[in-house]
Amino acid sequence: MLPPAGSSPAEHWVAEGRRAAARDLIRRLLVLDLVDRVLVLAAEQTDRDALADLGGIPLMVPEGRFHFGQILARTVEEGNYQRLAYFGGGSAPLMTTDLLLEAFDRMLTAEGPMAVVNNYHSSDWVVLNHAQTLIPLAARLPTDNPLGWVLDHEAGFDVHALPPSAATRNDIDTPTDILLLLHHPNIGMDLKEFLAQAPREWLKRIDSLRKVMKTPASTLILIGRASSHVWQALERITQIWVRIYVEERGMVASGRVARGEAKSLIGEVLDMWGAQIFVEHLSSMSDAVLWDTRVWMAHRGAWPSAADRFAADLGWDDQVEDAALRELTHAINQASIPIVTGGYGVVSGGVYAMLEVIEED
Repeated sequence: MLPPAGSSPAEHWVAEGRRAAARDLIRRLLVLDLVDRVLVLAAEQTDRDALADLGGIPLMVPEGRFHFGQILARTVEEGNYQRLAYFGGGSAPLMTTDLLLEAFDRMLTAEGPMAVVNNYHSSDWVVLNHAQTLIPLAARLPTDNPLGWVLDHEAGFDVHALPPSAATRNDIDTPTDILLLLHHPNIGMDLKEFLAQAPREWLKRIDSLRKVMKTPASTLILIGRASSHVWQALERITQIWVRIYVEERGMVASGRVARGEAKSLIGEVLDMWGAQIFVEHLSSMSDAVLWDTRVWMAHRGAWPSAADRFAADLGWDDQVEDAALRELTHAINQASIPIVTGGYGVVSGGVYAMLEVIEED
């Protein structure tokens, strides 16, 4: 499945990257004898055409408001499918044949209802048997994120989540989710070509960030919804000092964002000091920063548009309408160190991707 492309230049940039990742995934799926067909549900005709060229079968886009569970259930029911693999269009940019075969094998050899997911608490793809079970669960799946949890707790599935890695934790939701894949050995042909044409200043910023992570005794700051596993991976692979400011893990799944209950101490300090002074302090304490700014946005309660969020991640401050976000973006652009902002992926899948590149060097 691929969502609408949006209307701004930054949104279109992300949509092009997601389309490239989806094309790479279709190639990987269709070379496997286990895969009978690949169905494509894409909001944009451009995406439907690009994936159909590789053998994807376009589905009719439903009218009205999109509901993930209803669409998935309808597809299963109309096709009478018993075994199904669902992927978000940008959910597997570093997928490998071995990983696909591992997921399929676990499902095919299971005696009872079985699902393999990339992430139990926030599923971006799933491979499962007994697919008809999804039909009565449709209402419980407004998005794909609760798939693993719902199959486990409400359908009696044995749900297996694959270990955290770049392949299982990367999902293209923001510009940074694409940029942090730079130089990874498992990146597909289309996405590699897309990244080669990324803004030069961003390719330099990512390379500068990686240099910091490879330099012993450097200091890296992580801000946002980072996990203990990410910290462990950084300590195992690098020889750097790491400052981690973790806040509001699970803020979306728990409903705290929707209820306006998200709180951030980092956000309080940023708002009190102002963007320029806050970024100067960050720069004086570290050599690079990876920052999940969505926690600060949720804390503010004034959630910027996708156009603003993506433009800010790309450093295009002249295209950011939200005044506070524009001020922060400008300050980050002027910083003396590489500061990379984004959503959850910037302190999760993106970190794994960079660490795996470092291990390959």
